[in-house]
Amino acid sequence: MRFTHTLPLISLLMAGTAWAQDYQLHLLTLEQDKPTSHTAVSDKRGYNNQPAFTADSKALLFSSDRAGGQMDIFRFDLASGATTNLTNTPSESEFSPQPGQITDEITYVVEQGVPHQSVWRQQDGQARQRAVNSYIPAGYYAQRHGQGTLLWARYGYHLYFEPWGEQADERHFVSASVGRSLHAIPGSEEFSFLHKQVDGDWVIKGYHPATGAIRPITRIDKASEDYTWDQQGRIWMGIGSELWRWDSENQWQPIADLASFGVGTIGRLAISPDGRYLAVVGL
Repeated sequence: MRFTHTLPLISLLMAGTAWAQDYQLHLLTLEQDKPTSHTAVSDKRGYNNQPAFTADSKALLFSSDRAGGQMDIFRFDLASGATTNLTNTPSESEFSPQPGQITDEITYVVEQGVPHQSVWRQQDGQARQRAVNSYIPAGYYAQRHGQGTLLWARYGYHLYFEPWGEQADERHFVSASVGRSLHAIPGSEEFSFLHKQVDGDWVIKGYHPATGAIRPITRIDKASEDYTWDQQGRIWMGIGSELWRWDSENQWQPIADLASFGVGTIGRLAISPDGRYLAVVGL
């Protein structure tokens, strides 16, 4: 079944304006790509969002306001269910956590006031350091070791690429009118982004940093701008409470209705590298 039906637009707000909303984080076990059991990662109201699994699939990183008025980065251990605050910065907020390039390292966006907002990296027991050279006010990003970082400019919705070890500037402009979901495509040298085209279509596209080539991957309806990849090269996203998946044959198919797990509307989502877990933000 092709993903071509028309659906109402879900209003998905930027992180800076979404704090008054309740975003609850759910962990689902997958068996043969079907969700079979449910764990509530967040057990109270507030902002619990932007999930990303660690490279070993043993923990889930996310941003939350549970420590106070600011956003901190937390780590949820899948085996024990323990949650640890990794940043704990009362005067600043951190968003968009991702596993770093080495063991026990994470990266995240630090909000330090307009327009100073950039990607930093932090290893256990050490002070954080800048992860990119660029001073573009980044809202979201995707990284691949040895290649570089794809940066989404918060105040222009433009996309830039900073090669590994180089200074990003206008030479690395990629696209305008880009959604917030950026990824390094598994098993590929490409990155992916959502292009909101001038003709009104929303298209997930691939970007190859070495050649600068951009190609269309699949068109999506304007139900959500959040999607993720699994290690098999398939795209997952939500439409309302329904979980959908795209494969390389350019076919979208429904996987499951997550309403039975208490998820009303699927927001951001992530698949663990070992394919055993799905993290979903419920709006």
